[in-house]
Amino acid sequence: MPPDSFSVPIMIGAAVLALALVGVLILHTRVRRDLAQARGQLVQARQAQVHLTGESSARDQRLVRAERQAKESAELLREARAQQDLVHAESEYLVSKRIPALLSHLRAPHVIVPGVQNPALAGTNVDRLHRAILDTLTRGVREEGERIDEAAQAVVRGAIARVQTQALRAQDLLADVQQRYSGDEHTALLREVLGLDMFNELIIRRVQVTGIACGATPGLSRDDTYLVDLMVGAISRVENFEQRIEGPANHLRRRIGVAARAAESILFTTAELLANAVHHSHGTLKVTIAVHETNNGAAIVIDDAGVGLNEEQYARATRLLSGTHPVRLVDLGNPPRTGWAAIGRQVAHYGMQVTIKKSAFGGVQAVLSIPTALLVEMPEDSRPSVLAPEPVRAGVPTAATVIRSGPAAAFRPEPVRSEPAEARRPEPATGPQKRQTEELAPLPQRRRQPARAASGSKPTRSSGADGSGGKVLTTPEEAQKRWGDFQVGAEAGRREALPPQQQDITEGK
Repeated sequence: MPPDSFSVPIMIGAAVLALALVGVLILHTRVRRDLAQARGQLVQARQAQVHLTGESSARDQRLVRAERQAKESAELLREARAQQDLVHAESEYLVSKRIPALLSHLRAPHVIVPGVQNPALAGTNVDRLHRAILDTLTRGVREEGERIDEAAQAVVRGAIARVQTQALRAQDLLADVQQRYSGDEHTALLREVLGLDMFNELIIRRVQVTGIACGATPGLSRDDTYLVDLMVGAISRVENFEQRIEGPANHLRRRIGVAARAAESILFTTAELLANAVHHSHGTLKVTIAVHETNNGAAIVIDDAGVGLNEEQYARATRLLSGTHPVRLVDLGNPPRTGWAAIGRQVAHYGMQVTIKKSAFGGVQAVLSIPTALLVEMPEDSRPSVLAPEPVRAGVPTAATVIRSGPAAAFRPEPVRSEPAEARRPEPATGPQKRQTEELAPLPQRRRQPARAASGSKPTRSSGADGSGGKVLTTPEEAQKRWGDFQVGAEAGRREALPPQQQDITEGK
């Protein structure tokens, strides 16, 4: 064979082999690529599996948390409902029990306001809010009560002032009648007029005490007045004073008077203390009254043998008589007892003091202390009224110093003997005089050396001598004249105190 015949097959075989090699290479490349893809997909599948596993775990955790939160929410809901029920019950208790108790407490302080119903709420916001509600309600009720009470007192003051003015005018008319019919031939008529005058005086005192308790003034003005005259005037303002009051006893050693600005207030205060003592004493037991000079001024001592007071009444009386606590009409009872409240207003206004304690007779002893600032030394040329008691001397029976049985006694006087200083002899005190001296001994008094009586000294009151031993007697005619002069002076004072008839000073008060 020729050489070319072998080369062709060889070339063909080589080509086929080359093609086979190329095919194998291409197949190997594809297989490797498929393997790489399969490997990548496997990795992705593993990653997806891991992700799914993580998501499953997170989902399970979320489910657990959701279940736990659901349980906690249910528990909180139950607690909230229980708390709501507790607050609702406490609010109902506040409305139904605590607020009514508070209103009762404001009317009667002995009523106790209860606290929270459930002790678990003590100190919580609910407790604080309820307390704030009660405090606000308390302030509102008190402010409204004060406003209403002030309005009521203003109405009472206006009405009382008008009544007092008319009563004083009636008293002026009665005094005019007494002056015009003062002769012996009109004795019976004058007795009736004096009875009406006394009745009108009681009306004035009742009106005056009510007005003063509501913040009004006494409504009368006076000049500087002897303290003993004010004491006698206070006695004359008490009903049945002739049978119910013993005294007065004058233990003053100087010419002590009361300044004009406080004269009527001291007379009013003394009259109210006397009236209270007489009212609470048995009809057969007399009330004693005496006036003393003290280191800080003067004192009027009133003793009764009445029923006395218990501890609660003493505390209430002390609070009212001090005048330092505001007093409302609703606190004075029904009907209102205005005596102590009125005295307290005057005491606080003028700086006086009224103290009460158990007396030696089981009743009440009231002491009105008058400071020096309200006292004056009366002029030498002035004299107390004819009804004023003489100063009590050591060892002299006090029967000569007892006030007579009232205005009507001027027409049936008993002789009042006044002896010179040389003729007086100490005698032991007996009976009521001794009892009175023992009671008044603890009171402070200024000790003064008595002035020596000059020879031929005259008695303090000379109304006529009987020629026996230098003793002086007061005749019925002279007593009647003195009483007429006293009425004329009282009339002049009342005319000065009263406004003109065409004006009404009570308007607008």
